Amino acid sequence: MADTDDEQGVGLDPAYAKGEDEGAPGAEAAGEDRRAKEWEAGADLAQAEAAGLDEEADEDEAQRHREDAEQDARDERERLDSRRRLDVYRAEAEVAEALRLAHVDERGRDNFRSHADSERRLARQDFGRAAGLEAGAAGRDDPAAEADRAKAGRARVSGSVENARANRDDATADTYGTDAREHRREADTRRLEQPPAAEAVRNPPQRTPRARKNLRSRKPKTKELRDFGLGE
Repeated sequence: MADTDDEQGVGLDPAYAKGEDEGAPGAEAAGEDRRAKEWEAGADLAQAEAAGLDEEADEDEAQRHREDAEQDARDERERLDSRRRLDVYRAEAEVAEALRLAHVDERGRDNFRSHADSERRLARQDFGRAAGLEAGAAGRDDPAAEADRAKAGRARVSGSVENARANRDDATADTYGTDAREHRREADTRRLEQPPAAEAVRNPPQRTPRARKNLRSRKPKTKELRDFGLGE
């Protein structure tokens, strides 16, 4: 019988041979220490995963922030380009209108100058005719001479009227000419002041605008920690 006990003792598991069963002294403390180490390892893993999630979320939000800033920059650039184009179109319209008015004034000037020239030509003809009639009637007292002198008087009056008309039309032509020069100066000034058409789409904004949505400061996430039995 003793031999049997010895054989059974030889076949026992080494852990039991050393007395490391649940009832052995120190076994409960060793188990608690092992569970504490497992809990700490799980806590480290949870913290690492939570940190990874936070970092990934921060990167996503930073990317959204960059995209918003780029979109804002594009919107601002388009707004400035539109405003520059409108400025160019407005300036071009003002130049075109000034030139149109200049052409109208120049036509008026030329027309009135032409009228004045015609009227002066008629005045010279009238004065010439009057001089001829007076020369023919000089030294004569017959009725024909008196009639010629009367015609000469009417011719001189007609010449004086034509001269007056010519002077008036010349003055009007001068006014039109002054207005035409003023409108042309205005057109030249508008050309110098207006932004070049090419610059209306090439000039970028002076600074990048702020994003519509600023990057928010993140609070530590606790959901992932609670899943591992950590956090509040």
